[in-house]
Amino acid sequence: MATETVEAASVRLTRRTLLAFALPAIPVSFLYYVFVVMYLYFATVKLGASPAVIGAIFFASKVWDGISDPLVGYLSDRTTSRLGRRKIWLLGSAVPLALFGWMLWAPPDFLDASELEIWIGIAIFAFYTAFTAFEVPHMAMGAELTFDRDDRIRVFGVRQYARVATMLVAYTGGVYIVRSFEPVWSGRMAAVCAVLTVVAVVWGVARLPPERPDFQGRAPSNPFRSVADVWGNAHARLLLFVFFIESIGSGGIGAMVPFVIQYVMKLTEGYWLPAMLMAFVGSTLVAIPLWLRLARRYEKRHLWLFAMAQAGFGYGIVFWVGEGDWLLMIVSGLIAGSASACGNTLGQALKADIIDFDEYRTGDRKEGAYYAAWTFMGKLAGGVTIGFVGFALEWVGFDQSLPDQTESVKNAMVLIMGGVPLFFYTVGALIFSRFSLTEAEHAHIRSELDAGRNAAG
Repeated sequence: MATETVEAASVRLTRRTLLAFALPAIPVSFLYYVFVVMYLYFATVKLGASPAVIGAIFFASKVWDGISDPLVGYLSDRTTSRLGRRKIWLLGSAVPLALFGWMLWAPPDFLDASELEIWIGIAIFAFYTAFTAFEVPHMAMGAELTFDRDDRIRVFGVRQYARVATMLVAYTGGVYIVRSFEPVWSGRMAAVCAVLTVVAVVWGVARLPPERPDFQGRAPSNPFRSVADVWGNAHARLLLFVFFIESIGSGGIGAMVPFVIQYVMKLTEGYWLPAMLMAFVGSTLVAIPLWLRLARRYEKRHLWLFAMAQAGFGYGIVFWVGEGDWLLMIVSGLIAGSASACGNTLGQALKADIIDFDEYRTGDRKEGAYYAAWTFMGKLAGGVTIGFVGFALEWVGFDQSLPDQTESVKNAMVLIMGGVPLFFYTVGALIFSRFSLTEAEHAHIRSELDAGRNAAG
């Protein structure tokens, strides 16, 4: 059985398998992206909830992420079922994602203020938990589908392509529906997406190949050992630092775009905000196949290092944006967006190589623990950055009641959006230049692991 499994892993993945893997991420990502971008606006402006209460709920949900992410990663690694370790989690998350994704956008009209805030709090916590229960096992499954270098890149490339295309739809159609129509239309949008989520997850799981039976039962029995192994892996530890730094560098960009457009560039936000977001997301979408093609000739780590420098330069351009400089802003989005495609495709495949190194070192297979750690670092960086942005704007004297701001406030805005990412991407690139797991070393590790499985079979 082990020999057959290794041989199967060397077969190139079909397009049908890639589609079955990527399709469930589309409706799930739509629910998530619209939620992240528009829910604070929806809850406060459309529903009349207290901004302070909603902000406190979001802050508390980040604390819960610090518990739920590693917990889901560990439990999915330890799961034993007829379907395997990951598929059962994907199926189990489908209905909660659909239910609480709809619940966010469709509170009953008869709720008073306190009841509405309770409803929203339950929905946010439950939706984040259901999303984690899908996202972490789904990424872990991507690392388990194949051991082939090129196919791993294809797996995460197709997944990211689906997510970015969905982001484009969410930032245009989804944002437009929430901003322009009564709340009932947001509820209808969420209801349609909820049905599509269940259908896509069930269809994808049914069409995916069987999970590797030899991976079940090979995770540590102690969750603290899983965390210790991740932290004890020098390659993973370095990548955790880099990912955190990179996420801090880009985390405040989305939050700052409306401020820079309105107060620095003095353009109409309603028209230019979608244009700026589409420049970033559209260039990401176009760049994914380019990075996949380059990865056939060059090492992933070298390409990602170049992309970090490119992203820092792209964001740094914003530092020179002034009144009416829409073209400079578009160029910034194109450069930074195309660079971001690399880390979210080749970077994910590189993480799978690190997990193979962990198996070589410990004998365990704990994809869930690793992807949970990286997911949490991204969420933590995002939370830290948004908090920093709010504090910084208040500290420099931003006053939302004024149609214009002082020069110091405008300078702070372009510094946050351009200078801060440039600094953190530079630091991240310098640290990542020390990453030492070469593709030749990984190929040797992979051959040793496969030889061991063949001997055991």
